[in-house]
Amino acid sequence: MTPPQRITPSPRPPSPAPVSRSSLTPPPTLSRRNSFTARPVTPPPQPPSPGVYRSPYHRLSASPPAHRPPSSSSSRSISPTSTRSSPITPARPILEVHGDSFCGVFTLLGKRASVYKYKGASARGLNNPHSTLQVGAQLLDRLEYARPQSVLLMFGTVDLTLNFLWQLKARGSAAAGPDETARKVLADYASFLAHKIVPLAERSGMTVYVAGVSPPVIEDRYLESTANKYLEKQGISPLPPLSQAHHPHDFATRANMVKRYNTLLASFCARHDCLSYVDINRDLVDPADPSRRVKRQFLDLEDPTNIHLVWETTLPFWVRRLPPLTSLSSHLASQVQVSHLERSLEQYQAEKRERVRRRSGVVAG
Repeated sequence: MTPPQRITPSPRPPSPAPVSRSSLTPPPTLSRRNSFTARPVTPPPQPPSPGVYRSPYHRLSASPPAHRPPSSSSSRSISPTSTRSSPITPARPILEVHGDSFCGVFTLLGKRASVYKYKGASARGLNNPHSTLQVGAQLLDRLEYARPQSVLLMFGTVDLTLNFLWQLKARGSAAAGPDETARKVLADYASFLAHKIVPLAERSGMTVYVAGVSPPVIEDRYLESTANKYLEKQGISPLPPLSQAHHPHDFATRANMVKRYNTLLASFCARHDCLSYVDINRDLVDPADPSRRVKRQFLDLEDPTNIHLVWETTLPFWVRRLPPLTSLSSHLASQVQVSHLERSLEQYQAEKRERVRRRSGVVAG
């Protein structure tokens, strides 16, 4: 596992903020980004746990600014290079985002959002002082340092998607079932929020938006392949196959587990004035599907084992749902911005299609 992934920093007085290319300040340019490791964290070793998929895009490194907590940065543009003849004054970030790989969607907002991505971070690990990644401590250090007005936390998908499958394969009948998993994840995450985030938010006047977990997207027939893709590490013996004999993990069971967890998380957030629960799940699912499957336009149709949602088609829903971003809704819906999103998605799909071909041993001539 690698330490937190940081998206594009740049200095701004009186305190530095991440650098990213803004697609919401004309002339706009939307970009997908990835990140690389800065300073390694060396906490006590733990048993192997799953890592989160990170797209192998080309990365351009940038040196982190001085006088801030250690982080890493890079940017990757999949949209055409801007033809601007003169630089535009960077927009001040209006939202700071911390989360697992699912928070990458907000990098499309450029300088409007400061995005801190922690590869492989789980909600339960935030409250664990012996966690390998030490994400909880680094997250708190960043918030204490920057004191942003609005923060979005996006954790939990690793727990209910990857860690759930890992412990089913590794522990068999001793693994926690779906209901117990939802309760355990909520208990640890709520403890971290109540004892660490809430006091900090109340002292600083910070509003914290807590994102729920997105619905599952992996069909049952691809679940084993997905588990192997994400969970098996080099040098570690393959884990036993999934078995329904120990605990159910079919699509409907996984969808209900996510729904139950989100209900518990929303109820917890409602008890604290500084916390606001948010998700876009009702916009994602097909209301005619009794299993609440995610609509095709939000799925990676090139790779049925990809647990991630498509950034370009889901971003508008997040913008409308998050109060700090609602002022951007009309601008994002403009024809110019829609065209940029469409080109960004087309480029991503072309790159992903080629990667899938190469992974399958079929390379176009």
